[in-house]
Amino acid sequence: MNKVIPLLLALCAVFVTRVYADETDKLKLPDTEVVVHTYDGNDLSLYQYPANGTDLVIWVGANGWHDRMTQMAMDLAANGIEVWQIDFAEALMLTSSSNFMRNLDARYVADIIDTAHRRSGKRVILYAQGYVAIPVLRGATLWQQREKLFGKLSGAVLFSPDLVTGLPELGKDPEYLSIVRNTGIPLMIYQGSLHGSPEHFARLVKELSSNNPNVYHQGLPGVTSIFYHDENSPETLRMLQELPQKTSELFKIFDSLPVQVSTTNYIQPSQISVARPDIKLKAFAGNPKPLTIDLKDAHGKRFNLANYRGKVTVVNFWATWCPPCVEEIPSLNRLREQMKGQPFELISVNYADSPQKILEFMQKVSVEFPVLVDPNGKTAQQWNVIGFPSTFVIGKDGKIIYGVNAAIHWDTPEVVNTLKKLDR
Repeated sequence: MNKVIPLLLALCAVFVTRVYADETDKLKLPDTEVVVHTYDGNDLSLYQYPANGTDLVIWVGANGWHDRMTQMAMDLAANGIEVWQIDFAEALMLTSSSNFMRNLDARYVADIIDTAHRRSGKRVILYAQGYVAIPVLRGATLWQQREKLFGKLSGAVLFSPDLVTGLPELGKDPEYLSIVRNTGIPLMIYQGSLHGSPEHFARLVKELSSNNPNVYHQGLPGVTSIFYHDENSPETLRMLQELPQKTSELFKIFDSLPVQVSTTNYIQPSQISVARPDIKLKAFAGNPKPLTIDLKDAHGKRFNLANYRGKVTVVNFWATWCPPCVEEIPSLNRLREQMKGQPFELISVNYADSPQKILEFMQKVSVEFPVLVDPNGKTAQQWNVIGFPSTFVIGKDGKIIYGVNAAIHWDTPEVVNTLKKLDR
């Protein structure tokens, strides 16, 4: 039985009337701040949403605080949960990126946890989304292993966390950072079904649970992550309404669990430099036999990959919300034009957008090749697509020869000549 079931039965749904859709980012950030003095002499300012209860959420974010997050902090406070929010890149006046989060000194997070306990005396839960989960888990683990502890860290709530060492080559599975196996705090993961494949998430849960018996999770169908701007599915809006009450219940559940401290001493990792995504065609690293693609395009016409046997075929996985995907569309259009007269096809598979949204997008951006609709992201997941854009080049014999997991210029002489050589 899924370990999450007993926990979810304990979480009662309380609906609060809030508008989370159609945001305009007009909500005012709080005037109240708390200042945390850190190990290296920095004074970090955190937004504070005061509340009279016994619980406090430390919310570590990235790329600022948009209305959806501000509204959630207000709702948590209205539910008796104080909130401290920090964007470390903003606080340290640095540029936010996944590499920045991978290399953030965990002592900052540990110092904030310590300060929250000393000043408030409240129970603490950490919030993090995506790759921000990396410094949050490291900081929590470091805090647990300090000689003098004030209070008790209840646990962490992670929203579609990214805990991989980096974007793998197409065809390879991701590898997870060591903190995944070395953290012992209670965890609740709200995993969007569109954020990676179910198989990869199952591997992540297995890794997290290898030394931590208190890992719980709930899947969110049709969701990437509930705090993305354009996530307005019924499941997303329902979760946003329920989350304050669920968080209150999690404080009680986490506190009923025995303290589990990792036996592996935390060591601040040396500087991590994540390899850049592919920026040119590379020999495909996975199983060269492509999976079936049998989808309708945005106009309702059915396409089947098997029909292109005997042609060089480029299959591009992309999404309308992905800037690099959009940036490479003109070069894909030009590639198709340059390959006219050759046994060549170019098709794209859009990730989880509706036909209506795709057609609206195509009214603004010229797309001169078929756009197939992958409404639930299942085809992309079957092809082991982890990042966007991801593009596969299939030879005339039906085998995948090249792959690239980044946006490139598809109409350069180098790329065009490589593809023409496959036609021979």
